[in-house]
Amino acid sequence: MIKRINFSPIVFSGPSGAGKTELIDYIVKRDSLFEEAGGMTTRKRRPGEEGNTQFVTKEDFRIAIHNGELIQYAEYNGNYYGTSKSALSLLQYKQILFNMGYDGTMALKKIRPDSLLIYILPPTKEELLKRMGDRGKERFAIGRDQTMKSIGTYDYLLISYTDSMDELYDDFMNILDGTERGKEKSLQLSKNRDFMRKFYN
Repeated sequence: MIKRINFSPIVFSGPSGAGKTELIDYIVKRDSLFEEAGGMTTRKRRPGEEGNTQFVTKEDFRIAIHNGELIQYAEYNGNYYGTSKSALSLLQYKQILFNMGYDGTMALKKIRPDSLLIYILPPTKEELLKRMGDRGKERFAIGRDQTMKSIGTYDYLLISYTDSMDELYDDFMNILDGTERGKEKSLQLSKNRDFMRKFYN
C-alpha cells in the first residue's frame, strides 16, 4: 500500500521570463517526489512541448468551468488557461508544484490555506526585459502589477540568476528544509520586500 502523507501545495509565481517553468522542470527531473500540477488550455500545443498540460477545445474548457473542475481560470490573447482541482488529490502522495499568477494563487490559498507561496524575479529589471524578448513591454506591465500585489501575500522570494539553476534549486530546498539560508529568502524580511518594491523603478 502506498503511504499517504498529505503535502502542502507549493506555488511559484512571477512575471513572464522570471524562470518559473525552468525551475519547476528542473525540480521534477531531479527529485521524483515532486510533480507539476496539470494545467488546462485552449491554445495549441507548441512543437516538442511536454508536461502535464491538457490541450482542449473551448467547449470542453467551458464544460470544465461549469462543472467546477478548475481552481482558477483566465482568458489571455483569445485562449483560456486554468488549473485543475484534480491536482490537489495528488498531494496525498507527492509534493505538487503549481505555476500560477496572482489571482490563481489567491484562489488556491482559499482552498488550501497551508499553501507555500514563492515569488521569483530575475536579479535586475534589465535582465527581465532581455528574457521577455519582443513582447517585453506588454508583459513587463503585467508583471509589474502582479509583483506589487504579491509583496504582502507571498512567503518567500527567489532570485533567478542566469545559468544558475543549481543554485536556485538549492535555495528552494533550503526554504523547504527551514535552514538559515532558506529563512534569508523570507518576505517577512524588509530587504526582500524592498527588492520587490524597487525592482520596476
